[in-house]
Amino acid sequence: MNDCMTAQNLTLKFYKTVLAVFFGSVFFLVSFTTVLAATLSASPSTGVYTAGGTFTTRIVVNTSGQAINAAEGTLKFDPSTLSVVSLSKGSIFSLWAVEPTFSNSAGTISFGGGSPTGYTGSAGTVLSVTFRAKAAGTAKVTFSNGSVLAADGRGTNVLTAMNSGSYTIAAAEVAAEPEVIEYIAPPNTPAAPQVSSNTHPDPAGWYAKQTAQLSWTLPAGVTAIRTLLDDKSGSIPTKVYDTPPSSIELNDLDEGVQYFHIQFKNDEGWGRVTHYRLAVDTVAPSRFDIAEIEGADRANPEPEFNLITEDEGSGVIRFMVQLDGAEPYEFVPASSTSTLTLTSLAPGHHTLVIEAFDAAGNSLVATRSFSVESFDKPQFTDYPSQINEEVIPVIKGITRSGATVYITLTKVGAQPAEYEVVADDAGVFTFIPEGTLSQGVYEIKARAVDAYGAQSETSETVRIAVQQPGYLRIGNLVVSILSVLVPLLAIVLLLFLAVIYFLARVRTIRTTVVRESKEALDILEREFVTLHKLMDAEKQALEKSRKTKKLTKAEEHLIVSLSKSLTSAHDRIKTELEEVDDIVE
Repeated sequence: MNDCMTAQNLTLKFYKTVLAVFFGSVFFLVSFTTVLAATLSASPSTGVYTAGGTFTTRIVVNTSGQAINAAEGTLKFDPSTLSVVSLSKGSIFSLWAVEPTFSNSAGTISFGGGSPTGYTGSAGTVLSVTFRAKAAGTAKVTFSNGSVLAADGRGTNVLTAMNSGSYTIAAAEVAAEPEVIEYIAPPNTPAAPQVSSNTHPDPAGWYAKQTAQLSWTLPAGVTAIRTLLDDKSGSIPTKVYDTPPSSIELNDLDEGVQYFHIQFKNDEGWGRVTHYRLAVDTVAPSRFDIAEIEGADRANPEPEFNLITEDEGSGVIRFMVQLDGAEPYEFVPASSTSTLTLTSLAPGHHTLVIEAFDAAGNSLVATRSFSVESFDKPQFTDYPSQINEEVIPVIKGITRSGATVYITLTKVGAQPAEYEVVADDAGVFTFIPEGTLSQGVYEIKARAVDAYGAQSETSETVRIAVQQPGYLRIGNLVVSILSVLVPLLAIVLLLFLAVIYFLARVRTIRTTVVRESKEALDILEREFVTLHKLMDAEKQALEKSRKTKKLTKAEEHLIVSLSKSLTSAHDRIKTELEEVDDIVE
C-alpha cells in the first residue's frame, strides 16, 4: 500500500514538473514575443486628397502592452508630390534628443523623443505632420530607419515593423467656363478690330489703374462701331456709334476682370468681335507673414521660411528679398507653397525684409528677425605647452562628427596661417604642422563647419612656446653669464689695484710727512736756540754800551718777555709738529 502511494506521489510530482516547465516556456516565449513587438506607423496609412490642399499624417507607436521610453526615426517623401507645411510634437514624449526637423528639398523628416516615465499604448502619437499636396499622383511616406526602446533599464530596441503611408493626390477641379456662343460674322464684313492700350497694354496682365485708354485703327469702309464693357468674356457689343471713333477712355473700372467688346460694321453688316481683357487690382495684399518653420534646426545655415499671403485680387506672384540690409533680390516661388530658402548664413542675428507684390504691382512689406545658432566650439584636448625647435607638435581636439575644422596658427608678431582638417566619426581631429616651428610663441584656434554647412563658434586660444634645444640653451646661458661676469671681475680687479696704489701712495706720503715733520722739528730747535743766543748777545752788547753796565728795568722786562714769547712759540710749534707726526703714524 505504501509502495503504491509512493509511486503515485512520484508520478504526480513528475507531471507537475513537466507542466511547470511547459507553462514556463510558454510564458517566456510569450513574454519574449511581446517585448519585441513595437511598431511605428503612419496614420492614416491611405487617403485621397486634392492637389493644392493640405492633410495631416500622424506618426504613431504601438507598444503591444510593454512600456517604452524612447523612439526615433527618419521618414522619406517625394518632394515633387508633397511638401511639409508644419510639424507638431505628440503628447507621449516630453524629452527630445532630436528636435523634429524636415527638409522639403531633400524630402526628409527626422525625430527622436523620449519620456522618463515610459509609455504604454496602441496608438500613441509621436509626431503630427501637415503635408501640402503639390501634384496629382501617388505620394508615399516611408520610414528609412527607426527604433523604439523599451523601458527596461537596458534600452532594448523592440521595434519589429515600420508601416508606411500611401496617399492618392487627385488633380484640382477647375471650374468650367460658361459656354460662349461665338458670333458668326457674315461674309465680306470687317475683321476683328486690333485694339491696343497704353494704360493696359497686355490683355493677360493686371494693372493698378482704374482708367483705361484704348485705341484701334478704322479700316476703309467702316460705317459704324459698337462697344460694350462687362464681365463676360464672349458678349456681343450693343452700344452703337454711327460716327466711328478710333479710341475710347474708360473710367472708374471695377476691381477684377472685365472685358471691352468692340465690333466694326460696313455695308455688308457687322463683322467679327474683339474681346479685350481689362484686369484691375488697386489694393495691396491683405496679409503677408514670414513664418519660421516649426521644429527647424536653428543651427542650419540654410533656414527656410513660409511666405504666407492673402490677396483677394490678382494674387501675389513675386517677392523682393533683402537680407541684413544687402541689395534686394527677386524671389519667384516655384509653387503655391512659397517656401523661401536662404543660403550660407553665418551664425548670429539676421534681419529679413521682404516685399510681396501682386500681379498688378501692389505690394506689402513684412519683416522677420531670426538667429542662426552655432554649435559648440571645438575643444583642444591634447597639445604641448612647450617644445623645442627640433620637434613637430601633434595637436588633437574634439568637435562635431565629420566636421571640417579650420585651424589658424599664428606666431606672435607674424601673419596667421590657416590649415584644414576633418574630424572622424567620433568627432576627434588631429593637426600636425607641415614642419618644425621656429623659436617664438604660437597661438592656435579652431572653427568647425559640419556637413550641412552649420558653423561653430571659434575655440579658445591655446599657446605653445617654441624654444631652442637644451644644449644650445645651456651654451647661451654660459655665454650670457660670462658676458656679465668677466666685466664684473675686471672692474673688481681695477678697484683692487687702485686701492693698492692708493695705499702705497698714502704710505709714501706718510713717510714723507714724518720725515719732513722731524726735519722741521730739528730746524725749529736749532733756530730757536740761535734766537736765544742772538738775544743773549744783543743783551750783552747793550750792557757793554752803557756806562753803568746795567740795563734799565724796562729793558730788562722787555728782554724777559721776549724770551718767554720765544720759548712759548717754540713749545706750541713743537706740540703741533708732534701731533702731525702722531696723526701720520
